[in-house]
Amino acid sequence: MKISPRTIKRLEVLDRRGLRVITIGALVVGVVSLIFVAVRTFFILTAHTLTVAGLPIENSSSPELADGVSPISSATYDSVTLAIDAPPTVVRWIIVSETALSALLTIGLSVIVYFLGTRLLKQRPFARSATWATLAAAILVIAVGMFTPLIQAILNAELVKFLGDGVLATNGTGEGLVIFEIILDFSPLAWGLALGMVAGAFEFGQRLQRDTDGLV
Repeated sequence: MKISPRTIKRLEVLDRRGLRVITIGALVVGVVSLIFVAVRTFFILTAHTLTVAGLPIENSSSPELADGVSPISSATYDSVTLAIDAPPTVVRWIIVSETALSALLTIGLSVIVYFLGTRLLKQRPFARSATWATLAAAILVIAVGMFTPLIQAILNAELVKFLGDGVLATNGTGEGLVIFEIILDFSPLAWGLALGMVAGAFEFGQRLQRDTDGLV
């Protein structure tokens, strides 16, 4: 089946329009995320009561949902959400750091997508700046993925320190919080390495583009 030149031109126009939508969408996501983190930071630093979710818990009791349901042999929960009145400043800033780190990933990737989109619209994707942008995205993904669990663990330890030993699990049987727990997820490392390979592909494409320009 032969495609007419007019059809090819229409497809190119649609591709460029789609690319513009993605590029503008990335910019909008970045701006909205920046506004969100600013509003969230103000709330965290000024609110009297803060809600902290996902705090690890030990020796949890069986929830009521398991009662009278024969297929369920046992049920437990491994985290709890606490509403804390007048938390100390250090706890507030740790929560701000966690929020900012998550937003940094979104904002950073949005900026990089916007930058790469503009390069594609100019039909010059294989530039050295594109390689560095992709490499920066790889480093950002790895850094956020590795530091987020550490910040969460520090937050948990500071909350236990503020609330006192009464909230800790006791004697291996009493239900309570864990003083320190860090759960590492290596998937961000894998994603970062994959983006690093993409950066290498951009570098190779840049060389091919430079050689092609020399032949023209």
